[in-house]
Amino acid sequence: MSKSKLNKNTISKAEQRAEYRTFKTVFSYCILIIVLPVLTFFTSKHWLFDGLLQLSSVTSNIYSAVSAVVALHVALFLFIYKAYFAASNDSPDSGSRDRGDKIAHKED
Repeated sequence: MSKSKLNKNTISKAEQRAEYRTFKTVFSYCILIIVLPVLTFFTSKHWLFDGLLQLSSVTSNIYSAVSAVVALHVALFLFIYKAYFAASNDSPDSGSRDRGDKIAHKED
């Protein structure tokens, strides 16, 4: 295999770091989306609705579920906000890089 074909198939260190950064960001938001509503449900039920306000069990469950849904929407909003503005910051670079990739593929 020639050296030029070997270089095209390998991923550069900068690309690996960018992919790792993207993976780390998505993974942390996935954990946040899973854990935050669960923690919100049980902490609000135990401390706020059962403890402080002393509501009945059914009412406490309903209010805790509503607070968990609100927490989930906040986490989803943060993820979408981050993804949207990360994509808008990368768009000028990605357009020029895509054109370079298309030219490189045409040369093959």
